[in-house]
Amino acid sequence: MYCKRILILQQTNHRFAERNKELCGLVKLINNSTETTDVTVFVTNADIQMLGEWWVVLGFGRNYYARKLDTLNNGLFSLPQQSLDRVSCLLIKREDRCYEAARAYIGENVCDILSRQMEALVKSATFESDSSAYEQFVASTENFYDGMDVHKLKVQADERYKSVSEYSNAFERFYAAGGSADYYESVKTEISRVFVQFPPYFPLIRKYNESFFVRIDFPSSDKYFVLGVLQSKGQIRYICYGLPAEKESISDKDFVYVDNSPVSFWMLFQDATTGQISALNDLV
Repeated sequence: MYCKRILILQQTNHRFAERNKELCGLVKLINNSTETTDVTVFVTNADIQMLGEWWVVLGFGRNYYARKLDTLNNGLFSLPQQSLDRVSCLLIKREDRCYEAARAYIGENVCDILSRQMEALVKSATFESDSSAYEQFVASTENFYDGMDVHKLKVQADERYKSVSEYSNAFERFYAAGGSADYYESVKTEISRVFVQFPPYFPLIRKYNESFFVRIDFPSSDKYFVLGVLQSKGQIRYICYGLPAEKESISDKDFVYVDNSPVSFWMLFQDATTGQISALNDLV
């Protein structure tokens, strides 16, 4: 049965983040078959210049796994299929020994147990293969072009825009209901899907501490906009909507000019609790 979970990694050791920034990220878990749980790991603001290896340790109930990450930009691997009702996760930096850098969980929290066992879990994880790196590459690409359906690929590409439509609907439902609930809590599921479906926009992620942005291209033109969140002390405080600043001025007074490289933006900042627009001139 299809099931998806998104874990938001929270920094627990600032030593592994870029200077004056906070390490954060996403771990996406998908059960899309009867055999495997597919895992995607994205981490931003990590100090990748430091020597050592990045690992992720996952706990599903009493089943624990450790995997080395070859990249922090959407690293992918698969595990034997697990229940996703209770998941704990640690991001690990392995140097002379293992250090916890960030953590996240859904349901029962066993992060402390994983932290105590991470040395043993990392040491016991083996990825040796009798085949060469080239043979592994050939095996992974076997039959990739055979029978490829271009129309199906296009349909799959268009499907991600459904997440934007679903978020737009959740946005409208909040205000139609009077806007009395916590805004971010009411749209968290839908906005998380958007963040998973679209590529990270690093120029703004680097600009704001504790932030995450994605770039959303309009499918019918070369235009795009950005969607993001700003955190404070681990809590989502603002939802951000940005249009590339192609004009020197914009008539809507709610937009704030954000000077950035390589592209500046006209930005709306929405309070994550009330849903109201807020001009955050102190942040721009």
